[in-house]
Amino acid sequence: MKDVFTIQEIANWQLDTENSNVELPSIQRGFVWKPKQVEDLWDSLLRGYPIGSFLFSKTSNKLHLMDGQQRATSIFLGHFNPYHTNNATKAWSIKGELPIVWIDIKPSVKPATSKYLFRLTTRSHPWGYQANNNDAKLTVSERRKAFELFKQNPDNTGGYTSFKNTTTFPFDAAHPMPLAFLLESKNTDQVIEMVEQHLPDYFATLRGTFKDKTEFISLLKSELKQELQDVFDNVKQLNKLQIKSNIIEDRVLQEENETENPTLFVRINSSGTTLTGDDLIYSIYKAIFPEAKSLMEDIGLDFIAPTQILSLASRIVASDLDNNNFIKKINVRDFQRRIKKDDFKDGLKNLFLSQQLKTVFKQAIEILSCKDNDLFEGEMPPVIIKQLIKRNQELFLFFVYWLHHNKVVTNNQIKLKMAAKLFSFAWFGFDNLPKLWNEKITNTTFWEEPLNELIWWNDSDGIEFLMKPNLLRQYYLQTEVENRFIKEDKDRWGLLESGVGERIIQYYNDVKSQEYDFPKANEFFWNFIGKIQFNRQLILVAQREYINATFGDYNQMDDMDDTNVPWDWDHIYPSEWVYRKQGCNQSIKDWNNTNGNFRAISLEQNRSESNTASPKDRLTSEENREISFVKNDWQNWQNIEQRIWGDNVESHFKAISTRMINIYEKFWNDFKIEQLIK
Repeated sequence: MKDVFTIQEIANWQLDTENSNVELPSIQRGFVWKPKQVEDLWDSLLRGYPIGSFLFSKTSNKLHLMDGQQRATSIFLGHFNPYHTNNATKAWSIKGELPIVWIDIKPSVKPATSKYLFRLTTRSHPWGYQANNNDAKLTVSERRKAFELFKQNPDNTGGYTSFKNTTTFPFDAAHPMPLAFLLESKNTDQVIEMVEQHLPDYFATLRGTFKDKTEFISLLKSELKQELQDVFDNVKQLNKLQIKSNIIEDRVLQEENETENPTLFVRINSSGTTLTGDDLIYSIYKAIFPEAKSLMEDIGLDFIAPTQILSLASRIVASDLDNNNFIKKINVRDFQRRIKKDDFKDGLKNLFLSQQLKTVFKQAIEILSCKDNDLFEGEMPPVIIKQLIKRNQELFLFFVYWLHHNKVVTNNQIKLKMAAKLFSFAWFGFDNLPKLWNEKITNTTFWEEPLNELIWWNDSDGIEFLMKPNLLRQYYLQTEVENRFIKEDKDRWGLLESGVGERIIQYYNDVKSQEYDFPKANEFFWNFIGKIQFNRQLILVAQREYINATFGDYNQMDDMDDTNVPWDWDHIYPSEWVYRKQGCNQSIKDWNNTNGNFRAISLEQNRSESNTASPKDRLTSEENREISFVKNDWQNWQNIEQRIWGDNVESHFKAISTRMINIYEKFWNDFKIEQLIK
């Protein structure tokens, strides 16, 4: 067993997986380092700073990397060359377009603590971060300039997928090139050949003294010749660098699995990314049942992490053994106690081996997607489903457990009611899942029953009052309500008792078959409005045709720390006209970051558009209004041609309040919520 590795050998763990005996165990989470951390690591490597050792466990002839994944992946990214023909390299835990590490041959600025200027271009920041502050995004102006360069290539006219790691480059730099060019080349002439062969013709930077690739190559052969040679020589010195490693003995792992208070993985990650209880449980179960890794990865369908699958499966088995009762989330000690019992251990193993869990999870995801349901138009974007599963684990567990104990559902009407109830529970504040479980989990007609009982269940739990959109629209059309916002009334978000407010209170009474006084009705209204104001999942539902068409099967939210989503949440009424601005009516500030003023828009479209363009300008085209989900509120948006001063906010109030209601109405109509409220 080697006790040291070169950085090339470390890179090969992922560059050449077929011939590598190093693997990433499933206990490890995804790649979570920020671009700054990757850039700083390479600066440390080139300066000869120590970066710590790697820690392995050994199984047969395989080494499992227990500590050092973030460093190993950062080293791999520096060696990764995306320009190789038919490059099929896949990272351990980064999906899609891989980030690219660049090095600036002659930087004009760099971070205060860095000797070299390394740059990382990523999926959501294809032109990197600021050179002198690699924790900060480029300014809107800088991103727009970079995008104008990008559009010079006739191939760069598509949607999100047009941002390839081979067609973008760090913009806030002087003379950057992919680090892999230097690592792979034998001399600087070969480096220049690779630049000439691979970099796009429109290659130019914010701080460079060249206008395109041709001029850049000319500089490399003349004015930058010595700088290129110096950096090349320094990079080649990395070949001599060796990183130490250690192996955890089998007896230590066995002791870790048996103890009631596992500490090994907590301690080795104490200075890095802390492992969760689910991670530790997974490490214990893998030691007992090694086949679990491949089985759980297969079950997840890219929606659920293996650690979460084991957590859900454990609670399913535990509930089966406890007369279908709700089982709270199992901690490490409880799991160790349960796994020693044959009924739990065998039940868990059989659940995986029988493929029953895979079948149930697949059906659950298909129902939530509403795909191929002729009662629903289109399908739910995968990212919405993943977010529900990730943020509402107990709700999803309730769903899969019900499916686990009932026959396969084939009726599209019932499937739509299932999806409608689940999204309503997730987005409108359902509380007390244990109570729901213990009272409803064995109810075979649960999904067909009206929602009435579960709206403010027992006056405390359940979901908020789901209001009829037309009733809500009529309420906000009242002049009295509009004036409350314009005049900055302290109760403006609450219910106005007179006018349409009386009908809203009566609606509450009818739904729950009881009489509510005004303070209680006001509480209901206030809470509900808060939900439809800020839940951006409702925007994605309304814009789902655009989201699905532009971003395909995107469902990842946890690969790189800076790659949350491939779209921007764009303010229709510019935030630059609101944030820290004097003479801005409070009503405009109130609505600025709410659903009525947000749209999901592709990164390239947002970066090509002025951040101070008026709503009228940015929504002029019918196509833009369509993808932005601006429909019958366009009449009010087109009246906003410039920044609004003082109290002249009637058009703004009408446009944003109407669009907020339209977005909610899309959810209400498409999921046929009215059929669930009697």
